[in-house]
Amino acid sequence: MTQLKSLTRAVLGTLALALPSGLLALGIVAALDELLPRLAATAQRANWGALALEAGARWPELAGMLVGQLLLLAILLVGGRKALANRSEA
Repeated sequence: MTQLKSLTRAVLGTLALALPSGLLALGIVAALDELLPRLAATAQRANWGALALEAGARWPELAGMLVGQLLLLAILLVGGRKALANRSEA
């Protein structure tokens, strides 16, 4: 009887997670179906030269963010290894 209760909870928990995400995905697909032609028309009229100029002016910001993220990742990796080594010694 205990296994049946745990199995029932597992199935209901899975459904509780799967149904809302499935409905959200269907809603996104329906919205994209309506919006995609408008987005394509807007992309054709875009001023691509101005967009490239703006992106060229902002590349140092992107590079700085990437370097910062890599630095944080390196700190976490080194700190995590030290923490694991200290924990295994204790």
